[in-house]
Amino acid sequence: EEMEREEIRRREEKAMQTIRHREEKMRQEEKERRETQELIDRLAQLDMKSHSKSAITDESSTANHVAAPVPAPAVVPPTPPVPSYASAIAKPVSAPSYASALTSKSASASAPPLEPTTDDLPISDDLPLPMPAPIPYSNVYPSQPANANAPTVATAPPPSYDDLVKNLVPASAEEHGDVENKMPAPIVPLQQRKTYCQFEYSNLKKKNQIQVFQLSTYQGRSTRKDSTNGCTVISPLVAVHHLQSPGAGISDMKIESIIDDVAPDILHRVRRKLGLEGHALIIPSDVHDFMHDQKILNDDMFVGVCGGNLLDLDHVNEFINLLMNGEDANPSASEDAVREEKKDMSRKVAAALFFHEHVVSILKVVLADGTMWYDFVDSLPTRSTANGMESIGATRTRCKDRASLYALLNWYACQKFSPADEKYIDANEWDDTMVDFDPRVFQGFVW
Repeated sequence: EEMEREEIRRREEKAMQTIRHREEKMRQEEKERRETQELIDRLAQLDMKSHSKSAITDESSTANHVAAPVPAPAVVPPTPPVPSYASAIAKPVSAPSYASALTSKSASASAPPLEPTTDDLPISDDLPLPMPAPIPYSNVYPSQPANANAPTVATAPPPSYDDLVKNLVPASAEEHGDVENKMPAPIVPLQQRKTYCQFEYSNLKKKNQIQVFQLSTYQGRSTRKDSTNGCTVISPLVAVHHLQSPGAGISDMKIESIIDDVAPDILHRVRRKLGLEGHALIIPSDVHDFMHDQKILNDDMFVGVCGGNLLDLDHVNEFINLLMNGEDANPSASEDAVREEKKDMSRKVAAALFFHEHVVSILKVVLADGTMWYDFVDSLPTRSTANGMESIGATRTRCKDRASLYALLNWYACQKFSPADEKYIDANEWDDTMVDFDPRVFQGFVW
């Protein structure tokens, strides 16, 4: 591609040099024509002076002789300027009509030849000329008076656009393959999407499809055991204890104990192993490796991992499918395997969602009647007011169906975006090769 662009630039420069050379040559010729014309005018003036002197001499020598009339000097018409290259290209050349060509042919036999006009001046042969205008249909085939005795031939009307579309032959699948034509998704400004997500989230809360419960603690609250920036440890620990808990799911008291008592010790050990100090952030994969080595996470617990754009329906649905089914979907599975998969949907599943340098837990809670709820556990502090009392703590948001969970994830993503993120998202479509710079990227680990 770079070589093609370089070749195009080289051709353009060569063409411009040729045009400039031609223009310079034409200007030089024009200058020479002007100088020649000035010389002709001077010779004509000298000729007139010599004629006037000879006439005066003849009149004084022979008074009775009538002086012959002095012929007028031949006036050379000025040479018209040569048109430039740009004007020669821009000026259309029209072809004469059929009728006018016949008329002019008969008239030219008697009329004397005319002098060439400015429009008939020849242009340099190496200059490209535009295509002549097409001869009008009415001039080529002039209308004839209708003959009453001539038979009438019925002419079919031209086909409509719909008829042409119906008769189109589809492209061969052997040549092009099976191509699924999809219209590009309309680009919705992020601010408009934020407004819609906030409206949908509030509407589902009013219908009790989404319920928010506040916990009595949050990460970094305890000074005795510090859990600041410990979300990468807290979230997988909540997921593991949810899978191992009796009944439908983990209790609020157990989540609070993980934040204040269990997570700080593991967080300190992980940071010490990685050589990190203070409240340094930890990559989720490093925490998972540590928990795997310590037998906190087992291989048979792992379901799968997926990621992508948290605002993309297909990417989020892939993550929710892992969470809902409890195993990675296999399109080529048999019917028995699909039935077995449906039985596995009744078991508890948990996930850690990594987004915008923060990790949250999503727990699938299965009730006795088979109903599935999804609890979104966020260890960051959130302020809320109830009965006139303001409190702060981590949150456990319950979604009572799949659609509510999808709406919550969209609302959660929009709340995390900064003004700089908004500008980037509005200006750039999702690109898998740019995930390191895209604020919409997420990773989901499912157990």
